[in-house]
Amino acid sequence: MNQALQFLNRPLSPAEVVTRLAAQLGVSTRQAARYVKAAQQQSAPVSIPEAKDVFTVKLAQSLIRRVRQRARAQDRPISDWVAQALEEQLRGVPRHG
Repeated sequence: MNQALQFLNRPLSPAEVVTRLAAQLGVSTRQAARYVKAAQQQSAPVSIPEAKDVFTVKLAQSLIRRVRQRARAQDRPISDWVAQALEEQLRGVPRHG
């Protein structure tokens, strides 16, 4: 979508952008048209999340249960919940509650 947004900022018609995207990304013109449509609704590039990897740790079963319960209660994936908790600890953010 970011590439479509860059093309749309040039003096190109949406049809030309679809053709260029399809060729550059190796996608169908239908998919390229979807990217263009989505890009037309954006005013700025979409941030691309950092790649993730598996990180295995051994924790007490009771801690694992509590983490799962808290993540479920907040309707969040466990990985996201744990990542936020670790980021807060690394930044030194005080925890409440």
